[in-house]
Formats: sequence, structure tokens, C-alpha cells
Amino acid sequence: MGNILFFFHCGSNTGYAIGRHERTFARMAHRLLGDYQRIHFAYPSLARGRSPGLPEGVQNILEFNPASSNKAELSRIADYVRKHEVRVAFGFDQPVRQPAYPHMRKAGVRRIISYWGAPMSSLNAGLKLLLKRIDVALARGKPDHFVFQSEGMRSLAVNGRGIPGEMTSVVHSGVDIELFRPPKFPDSYAHDAFGIPRSRKIIFFSGHMEERKGVHVIVKTAAHLVNERGRSDVHFLLLGNVEGQERRFDPLFRGTEAEGYITFGGYRPDVPEIHKSCYAGMIGTTGWDSHTLSAVEMASSGMPLIVSDIIGLREAVSRDTGFLFPIGDHETAAERIEMLLDDEALRREMGSAARLRVEQGYTLDHQIDGLEKVVRHVAGDFLTG
Repeated sequence: MGNILFFFHCGSNTGYAIGRHERTFARMAHRLLGDYQRIHFAYPSLARGRSPGLPEGVQNILEFNPASSNKAELSRIADYVRKHEVRVAFGFDQPVRQPAYPHMRKAGVRRIISYWGAPMSSLNAGLKLLLKRIDVALARGKPDHFVFQSEGMRSLAVNGRGIPGEMTSVVHSGVDIELFRPPKFPDSYAHDAFGIPRSRKIIFFSGHMEERKGVHVIVKTAAHLVNERGRSDVHFLLLGNVEGQERRFDPLFRGTEAEGYITFGGYRPDVPEIHKSCYAGMIGTTGWDSHTLSAVEMASSGMPLIVSDIIGLREAVSRDTGFLFPIGDHETAAERIEMLLDDEALRREMGSAARLRVEQGYTLDHQIDGLEKVVRHVAGDFLTG
């Protein structure tokens, strides 16, 4: 029986949704192996210490950069694979080619699986797609299988990067539906925590503040609702800003009436409690995105979603659970939000449908079951045989 190694493209303890995926991966592996001592985690850097999402039983944690061509580093990971009888390597956002792949395989790894939360490519066609397929076929030691969070991301991999369809699977992100659940009674936790008047309906966002996430679209939407449409019954709460990132959005609303209706709340450990006070969720992505974990969490908490009509992300809603709006179109987004503000019955119906959709296909157990099924299919013989 072999062991499994989870290896990442980023350092340990980065925060964001990766921490929740770490816990999910460990739980899936423990279900397969029944022993945390057979589970290993590796990161290019351990400078930030142990990731808090890892179960206490996981003690095999090492520093390893799969993108490094350094001979000493490659020799070290090969020695580690041999010593610990690693037979399956499960990478996070690991591409078709990495210097470490052939060395890991030579040392004893029998199957490599790569889990993707990002797009591998843009769409390609004709000669360019053919060349991509040839490149995949010739790549030494490449992963045996790729797992994606959405059908949109899988489509980009197959029709953009040239990954054969039979080498791919989709496993949607899942959440703890007991942790993220609608309130039983009206809740004002977020209003009180951030000094938001209880009369306002909170539109919520949580995530990175990088350009592609479209935070500027959300801010423009808020400003349009308040400044142009005269809404005083709404408030936008955005979490995820660090080190003054929010200041670059100041020109969009500072000095206007909307200034008192937008709050940047940084990173918070109490997101499930904050959700219980929120009226709807919004994601304004303008670059790439997948079926994000934050979207599933908001839906699980009973929030309708207003999201950009972009590949991957559009799978986060159905016509019963929320609205799509054209990429970057803050006025249409404002119209969709205003529909919910003016129709609380619609909001309740959509929120209930969103919660039901999560219960039926996007729970943590669904995700763990899906991942376990993939690993058993691709590599089960090398872990349990």
C-alpha cells in the first residue's frame, strides 16, 4: 500500500479558499487510507507556518517546489518519495509540465492528479489547438488526470490546452451546510459588527481584491444604486481587502452620497455569522473565474446571487437562484439587485432555491465523495492494493 502527497503551487497558510480545500483533501485521503501518517502535504515555502486548515493528525509537511529545476531539490523530493513510499501525487493548480514530474515518477510515484481552481488556457482552435494537443502528448511525466471545479474550466482545458477529455473530471466545490446555513430568525450580526443601520439590506462579497475579481464593478453598482437611483435601503459589504487595497476604489465613490453605503471589512474569521445578516451576494468578475467556493457558501446561507455572465462562474446560479449580468455592466447589475430589494418574496424564493441547490449537489460530502471517486478510479490500486 502506498502513500499520497498533496503538493501546492503556493506557500503554506495563505488563507483564502485554499485553506478549506486543504482540509477537504486531507479528509478525502483519510477516508481512502484510514491513517493520517500516510498523508503528506508539500508547499514551495513554509515561511508562514502550518496551514490551520490541516487536521491535527497530518504531521508530514515538507517544503517542495515542483517548478524548481534545482538538482539538489529534485534529488531531495525523489528521496522523500522513496523513503515514504509515495505512490500518488495530488497537485493543486499543477500544469502539464513541471521539472519535478519525471523525478517523482522515477522515485516511485505511479499516478499524478492535478486539481484546478483556475483556467488552464483560453480557447484555441485549428492549428494552435493541434499543437497544444501534441505538446500534451509529448510532455514527460505529465499528470494522469485533471480535476476541475466547473464544466467551464474543463472545457477550457480540453478545447484550449488540448487535454484529452477522458483525462478530466469535474468535482464541484462543497461546503459545510451546517456551518453555512440560513438564519432561523432575522439576524443583525453584520449590521452591529460593522455599524451598518439595521434598516439596510446588505449585499455581500468576499474574495480577492485583484483586478480580475471585478471589485470595481461592485463598487460602481453600489454608487449607481445610491447616487443615481436614490436607494437608501441598501449597503454593500466587501471582505478580503488587505494592506489598504481598498483605497484604489476611492475615486469611484468617495465624496459622493454612496460613501456611507459601502464598507470594506478586511479578512474575517466570522464569515458564516456575517452571512446570516446579508440579503444577497454579488460577484463582479471581469477576468477569469470558476464556480467559486464563496458563491457556494453564499448560496448555502440562503442568499440569491448576482454574478457576472462569465465561463465557469455562470454555473454558480440557475434561473431560480439568482441573476447573471453582462461582464462589467454595473447598471444591469444594479437593476437586478433593485428587483430583489423591491420584492422580498422573490428574494426569499431565490434564497430558498439556492440553499436547496447546495443541499442537493454542493455539500462538503458531495465534494469529498467526488474526489474520492476520482482518486479510486485513477489510482486506487496504488493506495489500497
